[in-house]
Amino acid sequence: MKKKIFIVANWKMNLSIKDATKFITIIKRAKYDDKITKVIICPQFLLIPKLSHLLQNNRVLLGAQDSHYNLSGAFTGDTSSELLKYFNCEYVILGHSERRQYHNETYNIVKQKILTAVSVKIKPIICVGETLDERKKKNYKKVIEDQLEKCLPTNIKEVIIAYEPIWSIGTGVIPKYSEIEEVSNIIYEFLKKKKLHPKILYGGSVNKKNFKDIISIKNICGGLIGGASLNPHELIEMIEKV
Repeated sequence: MKKKIFIVANWKMNLSIKDATKFITIIKRAKYDDKITKVIICPQFLLIPKLSHLLQNNRVLLGAQDSHYNLSGAFTGDTSSELLKYFNCEYVILGHSERRQYHNETYNIVKQKILTAVSVKIKPIICVGETLDERKKKNYKKVIEDQLEKCLPTNIKEVIIAYEPIWSIGTGVIPKYSEIEEVSNIIYEFLKKKKLHPKILYGGSVNKKNFKDIISIKNICGGLIGGASLNPHELIEMIEKV
């Protein structure tokens, strides 16, 4: 039986309403079995209402790039999971290294965000990964296990983990496939001890040339795709390779 593959497009702070509309028109043409492949588009917040309308009754799914750990309140500039759910977001990316770096998100903040997202039935995609310095010092196993231990709530049942080595994001440099497999095994075995069977994605300079090889790695169930996901034709090539 083929494993289920998740293709998550993290648009970050890119694309206008015009460009996003054109993108969705093109991506709807992709030929794939939605029982095997889940395609999830995660745009910036102001595009979500438009995409929610465009993707009504479509198998392409909608996600968000972040959400707050409270459902409402005096939190200027933040976004509620409840509102994301209203606009049909089924997934949310949490704990991305750019949020940790630029917004000083701590392990506890990520954990609270996960709990809140789950409370409104949004599935979190939880990011973990090491810096280049941590990789060179060969303590990445401890770093990643610490992230999992400190970010994951004890009562969570369904887990999607995106392994994104920070030194690979947007650089065009990816780890050796053997290194990706090693870390995916670390994640899988760590969570198996907690009686969880995670879906593990890889993120970091994923593109149409390396995607098929990446998803063939044991325990890897898809990709969290940044820059390459901004081109609908390239994304379709990846979707149709599954």
